[in-house]
Amino acid sequence: MIELVLDTMLPGDAALGMPRASTLDFEGYQLRHRVTDQVDAFLKMLANVAHEKFGQPFDALDAGQRLAAINGCKLVDVRLFSAFVTHVMRAYYTERRVLAQLSAGAVPPFPAGNEIAADDWTILEPVYLRGQIWRNAE
Repeated sequence: MIELVLDTMLPGDAALGMPRASTLDFEGYQLRHRVTDQVDAFLKMLANVAHEKFGQPFDALDAGQRLAAINGCKLVDVRLFSAFVTHVMRAYYTERRVLAQLSAGAVPPFPAGNEIAADDWTILEPVYLRGQIWRNAE
């Protein structure tokens, strides 16, 4: 069931070369970060939400219903939902194949990582020249 959940959340994009989330080693991520219990709890909650909302098991739902069931978990336990989504996104966006497709690399964005174009600070000159627009507190 976890593969179906992952692919519902991150289906990939063949045109961009982005892999489906189920093709990554999410089980290895769970074991490395010791979040297996959280993932199992989320899957149990998701199964209950799917059954209550649609009267069917999660894997019998169509794509729209699966996404609605996943989003419905927010109303049941927002902390568990947020933790699960965070782990899925972290596992996906730290995968080498995904990073290679994004051309992001594994470097931090700052201070020595990705460069940011310089800003044009002259656009603030009219604001500076306007002068003080507030009253001093007495």
